[in-house]
Amino acid sequence: MSKILARLTVKLTRVTHAYGGHRGRETLHFTFEGGQPRRARAARSFVAPQDVPIFEGDEAWFEVEQVASRPWSYWRAVRRVDPPNA
Repeated sequence: MSKILARLTVKLTRVTHAYGGHRGRETLHFTFEGGQPRRARAARSFVAPQDVPIFEGDEAWFEVEQVASRPWSYWRAVRRVDPPNA
């Protein structure tokens, strides 16, 4: 069982790389604002493509959790959720 360090609701943004002209693109990773301690240099956190359920489009809201691991912790998307109320 993995130890969960944090849980957040965030908007994930797909970061892609185009290849072969207009024939295709691959997802490199997903990003979201926050998720880092205040003392960290980065304002954005990253999620690997294999740790996000498949969805259409370039942005979607997800519940994410930070998982304790060695040599470092990582984020994974647990489930897609509705956007929080504005």
